[in-house]
Amino acid sequence: MQRSLTNQSALRYALWSLLYALYVSLGSIYLFLPPLLAVLFFFFHEALRRKNSVMLLFIVVDIFVLEAQKGFLAFTLLVYFMILERFFVPKIEQSINSKHLRSFFYVILTYGGYILFSELLSQIFLIPGVSVDLYIIYYIVIEFLVVSVLR
Repeated sequence: MQRSLTNQSALRYALWSLLYALYVSLGSIYLFLPPLLAVLFFFFHEALRRKNSVMLLFIVVDIFVLEAQKGFLAFTLLVYFMILERFFVPKIEQSINSKHLRSFFYVILTYGGYILFSELLSQIFLIPGVSVDLYIIYYIVIEFLVVSVLR
């Protein structure tokens, strides 16, 4: 008996999700490993664009794993990705034709915007904000290269 193509893709997404969870765990030990936040947003965007609910489900699970591992406020990353997807991505796609320049803006908006978003939430709810260090620049450069290759 052969498996259907949808089951094979679901297995592939489940394997990718498991590997990402392991990678995030290692990333909290070794700081030189970027959290692949922009890559998650790229896959989130692709899953919504393709209307692939199985891929979207595994991306959301990975977002929750990342939030739990890094100590982010629950659901903030998912809410920020939805805001970014709804309000900023259409404007970027409408005004910028170059795929690499779009990738650069996605990475900058993912990191810079999430830092500002979490700082806004920390001011509203009177909780400590996300700590920012110089590793962010390194993460942006590495993830820009990764997202450019994925495009």
